[in-house]
Amino acid sequence: MGEETIRFVSEKKELLSEKIHDEILELIIKNAAEEEMVLNEKRLMELFGVSKAPVREALIRLCSEGVLRNVPRYGYVVVRMREKDAADVGHLRVMLEQEALCQGFDSIVKYHLPEIKEQVEKKTEASDVWAVWENNEEFHLLLASFSDNQLLYRFLRESLGIQKRIYAQLFWNRRRSLEDRVCINPHAQICQALCDGDREKALELLKQDITSMI
Repeated sequence: MGEETIRFVSEKKELLSEKIHDEILELIIKNAAEEEMVLNEKRLMELFGVSKAPVREALIRLCSEGVLRNVPRYGYVVVRMREKDAADVGHLRVMLEQEALCQGFDSIVKYHLPEIKEQVEKKTEASDVWAVWENNEEFHLLLASFSDNQLLYRFLRESLGIQKRIYAQLFWNRRRSLEDRVCINPHAQICQALCDGDREKALELLKQDITSMI
C-alpha cells in the first residue's frame, strides 16, 4: 500500500511539473516581443498557485531544452532566437518530414488517407493566429506519425516547438500577425498528391510548404 501511494504521488508530481512546463512555455511565446524576459520561481509559484518543486523542475527542464538560461541571483532569462535559427530549424524539418513521409508512404496510401483528409478539411478561424499555427502543426505531426518512427516523431515535435518560439519572437512582434507565414492551403495539395499515389510530388510539396516559412 505504501509503495502504491509513493508511486501515485510521484506520478502526480511529474504530471504537475509537465503542466507547469507547458504553461511557462506558453507564457514565453505570448510575451516573445519583450526585449528581455526574466522569470523567477517566486512569481511563477504565485502565478500558477503551486509549490516550489514543480516550478523548479519545469525551469530546469526548460534550461536543458535551451529555452531559458539560469543567471544566479538574477533569475531565468529567456534565450533569444536568431534569424539563422529560423533557417536551421526549417531545414531540419525538411529532412525529418521527408524521411518520415518516405517511411510511411505505403501505409498512408493503403490505410490513412481518410484521416489526412479529415484533418485537412478542419476549419480554423484565420484571425486566431495560434489556432492556425496549431492546425498546421497537427497536420505535419499527423503525417509524420505514420512513419511509426517514435524517435523521428519526437525530434519533429521538438523542432515545431522551437519554430513556434522563433516566429513568436521574430515575426509576431513585427507584424502582430502570423497569418502570412502559416498557410493551410498547401496541405490540401499534399493530400491530393498522396491520394494520387505520387510520392515524389508529395515530397516536393511538403518541402515547399515547410520552406515557405523560412
